[in-house]
Amino acid sequence: MIDFNAFSHGQLQSKLWLCEELEQHLPDPAQVMIIGSWYNLLGFMMLTRKSETYNMIQGVDVDDRATQIADKINNAWMIGEGHKLRNVTKHIDTISHKELGYNNVIINTSCEHMDATWYHKVNPYQLVCIQSSNVVNDDPVWNITHPIPDMQDFKSKFPMGQILFEGEKVFDYGHLKYNRMMLIGRL
Repeated sequence: MIDFNAFSHGQLQSKLWLCEELEQHLPDPAQVMIIGSWYNLLGFMMLTRKSETYNMIQGVDVDDRATQIADKINNAWMIGEGHKLRNVTKHIDTISHKELGYNNVIINTSCEHMDATWYHKVNPYQLVCIQSSNVVNDDPVWNITHPIPDMQDFKSKFPMGQILFEGEKVFDYGHLKYNRMMLIGRL
């Protein structure tokens, strides 16, 4: 069963914002790993916007069902000459420095859902783009295991030697209000 929250306004606007800002800093060609990719809608959006910019986008998620759905959503980018995307089921903490290092761009839009173990494997030359939110919700469905209350805490948890972009977006739906934070830079 598909979790249609993946297609919510906040999810899609956050990914579009990421695309708009990250495209200004991408290496040519970009070899990208998206950590916690879920259905890899981000990979789909990146390739739909500027496929020529990317050599390959790899989505990594711990949930095999999410990876199967990601393969269906991204099918057009996974076949023939346009083969520019793949999704793998793997826990990010089991990915080696070598596997991570094969990419020149690392993206994680799920920082509130995981600890920073993966971040300590990133190499200084890699471009890193991370997002998190300050949503507070005890419901296990939300799986917010590592809440990040504000930008200062975000920058402390994920320190960068060179910040190329820093920003926040406010999402206010009346019943739910939160800030989405994003950093782009290098260690």
